[in-house]
Amino acid sequence: MKRASRLNLNNILFSLFWWFIQKLSPKYGEQMLYWGLQSGAFPNRSHEDPILKTNVLGFDLNTPIGIGAGFDKQVSVIDDLIFMGAGFGEFGPYTLEKENPVVEKFYLRRDRAIVAQSLGYQNSGILNMLPAFINRRYLPNIVGIDITITAEFEGENVKQGRLMSYAEEFDIMTRKIAPYCDFITVNFSHPESELSRILPDESVVVPLLKNIKKAAEEAAPIQRPRILVKIPTSMTQMELPMVCHHLMAAEVDGVIVGGALSLSQTKVSLSKNYYAGMLSGAPAKRYVIDMVSKVHQFTKGQLPIIACGGVFDGMDAYECLAAGASLIQIGTVLRYDGPKAVTKINRELAAILRHKGLKSVSEAVGIDFY
Repeated sequence: MKRASRLNLNNILFSLFWWFIQKLSPKYGEQMLYWGLQSGAFPNRSHEDPILKTNVLGFDLNTPIGIGAGFDKQVSVIDDLIFMGAGFGEFGPYTLEKENPVVEKFYLRRDRAIVAQSLGYQNSGILNMLPAFINRRYLPNIVGIDITITAEFEGENVKQGRLMSYAEEFDIMTRKIAPYCDFITVNFSHPESELSRILPDESVVVPLLKNIKKAAEEAAPIQRPRILVKIPTSMTQMELPMVCHHLMAAEVDGVIVGGALSLSQTKVSLSKNYYAGMLSGAPAKRYVIDMVSKVHQFTKGQLPIIACGGVFDGMDAYECLAAGASLIQIGTVLRYDGPKAVTKINRELAAILRHKGLKSVSEAVGIDFY
């Protein structure tokens, strides 16, 4: 009893200290958040609400709220967040080799947003992360690994030789990680890279995705990881229907809609003016929900959708579900509100579902169309 009280006191003191540091500087608050999760300063979930249980992609989840890629690239905290109440998590994004570009982050506390300026994906490389994936595989948590390619940002036309190397790199990465995850996300979502511009090209994308799926089946024949594709919110009205058709033709298992917004391609009103970089946080929500709704329509609800971006409370989560998403990923809210944001969103979402007379999460999916 004394030990439990001491743990509870430590949690209260750490939460107060983190809140104070975060108010002074969100940058240091984020560092404290990672340290607190790694050190076990936050408690595991105390209860689960049955109304939030759902089955998506063949996975039984305690809640549709998961942790998106970009939050944990070192495989150090997502499992702790799942034990605290998240339904699933995603590591990455990773490239084949280590990348260490200069990354500048600007925290817009008033906007509940973050602007990141970087040419490339800062990560340790998929090969270097394999031991970490192997070591945590015994855990029961549902996790995915996000893979992408060293992007070309010069804006040149896609060259056939580079596309061939894309296929080779994706094949290598898929075969390496398939036995150690439940789903693989093929990330096309950086709107300023040439990788996102090949999405509307059926002759390139469909064979590429089919080859990735085949590689996953061969590398993990007993329990093949689901193959998801992450697409940017910058798709045009003409491109999106084609992309949805290509994803269905490739028979992928699901699609993740969202990620960061390109400030050079998106008009967003912020408290401070930035003309370049990738924006994540609350301002992304309306773009994500709009895209989720369109993908749900174009795929006729046959392709599971994960909404990623701008969710800060239970109503945000409900709006994503109502637009057609089956699952939701969060990230920026954790950097501002701390790990207890997971519990808060879960409780608010459960209350909203009951208030609207719904009995389950699945009843809310796409309800705006009925």
